[in-house]
Parts: sequence; structure tokens; C-alpha cells
Amino acid sequence: MSSFFYLTLSILFSSVVALTMKAANAGKVPFWPLLGINYLVCTICLLAWGGAQTLESNTPLTWGLSVFIGTMFVFCLWLFNKAISAQGLALSTTLMRLSAVIPTLGSLFFFSEATTFCQLIGIGLAFLSLPLAGREPIQFNMAGKKAFRGIMWGLFLFVAYGITDFMFKVQAEFVPSVDPKAFMSGIFATALILTLPCLKNGRPPLISGLLWGVILGFSNLLATYFWIRTLQNIPGSVAYPTLGIGIILTTTLVSQMLWKEKLRPANYLFLILACVAVVFINSGG
Repeated sequence: MSSFFYLTLSILFSSVVALTMKAANAGKVPFWPLLGINYLVCTICLLAWGGAQTLESNTPLTWGLSVFIGTMFVFCLWLFNKAISAQGLALSTTLMRLSAVIPTLGSLFFFSEATTFCQLIGIGLAFLSLPLAGREPIQFNMAGKKAFRGIMWGLFLFVAYGITDFMFKVQAEFVPSVDPKAFMSGIFATALILTLPCLKNGRPPLISGLLWGVILGFSNLLATYFWIRTLQNIPGSVAYPTLGIGIILTTTLVSQMLWKEKLRPANYLFLILACVAVVFINSGG
């Protein structure tokens, strides 16, 4: 019972991260101060949690991965913000979660892991569904060119988030004994260093920006914590697709209720195919 409680909380707080980004985007909150406050909250909470006491467990490879992942965290949230503006929350979140295809392919090619027939189906469905993810149908004219520029943000997010996710697989293979708190402290501290100048040199964040930044920071940290606890108790073949589908459905429903996001019929087909692909990609049988 408690295992699925952790999974439910992970879905909840991961969805809050996405919804907070959408709310801040819709409210035209300055993006970089928002990110800086977010990572400041994450880092302070991790250090208070005891991350500093275990930093000596980090190896040079762990530090390298921490710096790379922390940089990619910032880059992915920037892409997510751009994709939300161009595509809306529902499609952007789905593209981000569909990127599970990339660590799956990485595990196959770099670690020679066996890939099941179900996973191959999921990978194929993932790529087949991508042309359906645009707000406008693909056209070979000026209007189509503009629509393609919009979906490109989502496709960049798809690739960047998938690469970031694969780095956790690299860590699990080469430095599996690293303390999670120390590893996370390196990641969030790197992201904070990259965004802190925006708080110092940029215009001061508004009250709304401060509020959304704190909410984003706590949600980010709690989503990560409950996801770690979930994977300690539930097999990844169950946890990954459940998390992906839960976030996709939650953000789609809320974005339609609160922001009246409109989806065309092809987008609904994309959502369905994406959910099916996520299940197959994470299937071990």
C-alpha cells in the first residue's frame, strides 16, 4: 500500500512541477529568476537534509555526471518553457515523458541490454506518433513552416530530456554506490550556480515570481524524493509507465480545465499512442 502511495505522490508533485511552469508562463513571470529561486530552494533543502555530509562519497565521475545533469536540468526546463508557449502544456508534457525511448535505445546500444519485442513496438510507436504532436497539421507551405517551428521546441525537449534521463542509467551502471543525497546535491548546486546570476544581475523577481519559484522548488525536490522511494519498492517496469501516464493524464485534464487548451483530433491520437508507447517501452516482457 505504501509503495503505491509513494508513486501517487510522485505523480502528484511531478504534475505540480509541470503545472507550475505553465502557470508562471501564462502569468508572464520572468523565467530565469523563477528558475534561480527554484534551484535555491532545492539546494538549501538538500543541504539541510544532510547532502553536504555525504559529498565525500562522490567520485570524479559522479561529479562530472552531476555537473552535466545539473546543466541539462536547466536546459530542459528552458526548453519546456519554450514548448509550453508554442505547443501548450498537454503536448509538451507528453513529448517530455515519451522521451523514455532514448534511454531505452541507449541501454540497448551502449550497455548491450536485451530489448524485448514489446519494447521494440513501443519505440516504433513513439516515433510514429511524433508527427501527430503538432498543434497544427503538417503542411508544405508557409503556414506549415510556422507550425513546424512550433513543434521543434517539443522535439528538442524530447531529445534533451531523454539524454538527461539516460545519464541516470550511466550513473547506475558505473557508480551505483553513490549516496543519492550527495549526487542530488551536486546536480541542484550546479543548476543553482548557472541560474544564480539571474537573481543577482537581473531585475528583482516579482512577488508572483517568488511564490511560483518556491512552489516549483519544493515540488521539484519532493517529486525527486518520492520517485526514489517509489523505485525502491516498485519494479521500474511498473513504476515508469504509471508515472508517465499519470502525469500525461493529469496535466492534460488540468490544462484543458484551467487554460482551455484546445487539442485537434490528431493530438488525442498522439496522446493515446504515447501512453501505449510508454507502457511498451518500459515493459520487461
